[in-house]
Amino acid sequence: MDPESLRELEADRTWLEWKALRQYLGIYSEAQNDMPDINYLIAIDTRYIGEAALAVNDRAAVHVAFRYMNSYLRAALNKNAVRTAYNVLNQYRQLVEAMIRGNADDIALEGVRHMIYYGRTSYDMQLSFVTETVAYDVSALCEYAHSPSLDLTRSRTGDLKRPGNLDAQMLDLFLELDQPLRVKKQESGLQGIRKAQIKLACYYLAVGADDRAKKIADDMRGEDRERLQAARDHLTQVESKEFWEIIDRGRNFEYMPPKQKEQMDRFFALLPATDEPPRPSTT
Repeated sequence: MDPESLRELEADRTWLEWKALRQYLGIYSEAQNDMPDINYLIAIDTRYIGEAALAVNDRAAVHVAFRYMNSYLRAALNKNAVRTAYNVLNQYRQLVEAMIRGNADDIALEGVRHMIYYGRTSYDMQLSFVTETVAYDVSALCEYAHSPSLDLTRSRTGDLKRPGNLDAQMLDLFLELDQPLRVKKQESGLQGIRKAQIKLACYYLAVGADDRAKKIADDMRGEDRERLQAARDHLTQVESKEFWEIIDRGRNFEYMPPKQKEQMDRFFALLPATDEPPRPSTT
């Protein structure tokens, strides 16, 4: 290792975690083509390491776990291993959720930033399904961070309630995910992002967070109306929360509970006209 990196490792006392996870990364690289199930297990075990480190307030080890999760995603994208990236992101999202529950809001935000980065990278690589997966996972994290049940869980464990702006900061990051359409092959990825954002906006409207829904609507200023209508049609047609194949996630990305789906008309009424000037955010 680079001498400076080695000194930091010794100062942080993360030698054991680095040693084990470097072995994991080597196995991950070897297994990518022929044994992808091993890579899913490696991602699960890396999440376990991050969660265990947080439980004893070893933030340095938590950061190590995230760095290796990022390395797994990079390796999957480099190999165009869409299914592997999909499964790693499932574990990544759960690790960020653990950071939110554990009051490590700064680490949770950093995790979301990395997810957005890999979502944009996959968009540039025209790996639309990975981009869409990132969009729905970040949308789920915004909803999770905003959920009143999360504050109840934290209060039961004696933790202080968060100031209330974590989900707003996550939303700001989420709205950075979409990028201009440069080639036709990116259409699916861009539409997937917009579907995830519409779904989140309807959640906000259902729970009375109209300001956040308005922020999403303002972000869609100038968006192609046919694309938004197609996204709406796809979301409204999904009736079952269970996907029609056996998958680890179980839940269909596009499923919306009835109370959220009922907000669709309200959200589309919020969309500004293309020539309407932007309004200042209240978030």
